[in-house]
Amino acid sequence: MQKISTYLYPNRFELLADLAGFPVEYTNVYQRNIKIYNGIDNTIEFDIKNADQKRIDLSTLAGIEMHIMDVSGQALPNSPYTVTPLSQTTHKGLAAVTIPFEDLVDLTDQFLSFSVNGSKDGRDVMLYGDTRFGAVGKMELVGSAMPTFRDPVEYTTFHGELTGNGSTQNAIHNYHSSAIPTKFYEAVPTATIDVTVKVTDFIGTVHLEATTQTTIATEAFKNSIKATQVFDSARNADIVFADFPIGQYAYVRITFTKSAGSVDKVIV
Repeated sequence: MQKISTYLYPNRFELLADLAGFPVEYTNVYQRNIKIYNGIDNTIEFDIKNADQKRIDLSTLAGIEMHIMDVSGQALPNSPYTVTPLSQTTHKGLAAVTIPFEDLVDLTDQFLSFSVNGSKDGRDVMLYGDTRFGAVGKMELVGSAMPTFRDPVEYTTFHGELTGNGSTQNAIHNYHSSAIPTKFYEAVPTATIDVTVKVTDFIGTVHLEATTQTTIATEAFKNSIKATQVFDSARNADIVFADFPIGQYAYVRITFTKSAGSVDKVIV
């Protein structure tokens, strides 16, 4: 029988408070990055100490906040987050903050920065987050800890193609969306996709095309029409190709001709 050993390692980060108004004397030899994960609420604990490495009573601090920034220094939409002290009777110097999973769902894996500050007696107090009294600590956003769904992807670029010969060459235009991949690195391959076409006052014909070609070239979508919808009067409602079976197809695209209106975007 196979055994797997595990251990509980709290997501706790040590902060040093400059309560005296001059640099603290204690230096952390090592300070790890905080790791947070997509798909779950992330709770982080802070162990807040003074220059003598003694936990301080957080009831003496007010308005403790955690600011989270991306690599460009831009704050997350709901930053700053309120840092809430635990019971100072039983957990002196400890506080916690929760980053909701909704705030991370649209972010890719990356390194973030954070800072924590509060106030005491009307004076701002910086809580140092790294080994050299820097105000900025490091936080790593790591993949998905829970199963997720792939977010819809929008395509807004369409390429025009003249059709016809001689005097009719300019009479009809075919427009194509970008080639849309259907194959992904998945444990369970996607079997069907929904393709939604957003239109405004559209009159014309919309085709869903699919190809088995893995390299997109001029002839990749030749004779590739798999479904068609025709509209003789102005349409503003979405045009939907639902549950299209991917099967052996590597790419799909939307092709349309129109006599009025516009196709605004394609969502897959």
